[in-house]
Amino acid sequence: MDHTLTETGLRMTYLRDPASIEELDQDRILAELSASAGYPGAILSRRRFSDFDHLVVASDIDTGRVLGLLGARDGATPREDFILLETAYVTPAARGKMVMNRMIALSMLRIAGFGPAPRVLVAPTSSPVWYRSLCELSRRFSGVFFPEPDSPAIRLDSAALAQRIAREIGPNLRFEAATGTLRGGLAAAALARVRPASSDPRIDALFGQILQPADLMLTVLDFRARSETEILDDARRVYRGPRLARR
Repeated sequence: MDHTLTETGLRMTYLRDPASIEELDQDRILAELSASAGYPGAILSRRRFSDFDHLVVASDIDTGRVLGLLGARDGATPREDFILLETAYVTPAARGKMVMNRMIALSMLRIAGFGPAPRVLVAPTSSPVWYRSLCELSRRFSGVFFPEPDSPAIRLDSAALAQRIAREIGPNLRFEAATGTLRGGLAAAALARVRPASSDPRIDALFGQILQPADLMLTVLDFRARSETEILDDARRVYRGPRLARR
């Protein structure tokens, strides 16, 4: 089913039905995003949109131009379900408007409309910028973030959760629980990309010290200690966010 919500200045469309996702013009969407990204659309999404279980497209309500994309799949360990955030991008022109936070929050709200609210979000990444965004988002949900950027010691329950997830999404990769690193997890096609700086010296240093060019950081947002009501209240608050001024 296709759900479209309109905020001032933004249109957010959530899709989970394969037939509805197939109707999207993937080539056009990726072309619009890649024009601002500076690298081919194939880098933004190495999957067909129809491979995702959840897809959110953010666009300008006036021009219709695509501003952001979120593609996610369902996953599970023997002990818990999780949502794997595989494709996430917001154009530079839309940054600072909480577009990514809104897309994630909308997906959580819509997923909860069909079953339990997501309690674990997972995002393997080589980007300090994406890592910083997810860390900040976890605070908006009062959740636990792994791996924490400046914690003197790892949380054993968080590391154990990440280890279970790593076995599911990268069974042939070596996972280092102490740092959250998936060794060799980055596809060869992406190795030429320059790692963006996050503007946070701690995080940039963390990535520079730990990750090799082919490695990924396995980031986990853990809301298991929160009630479903609390999770959904937080998601609504994040989704609504500050009202955006129309141009």
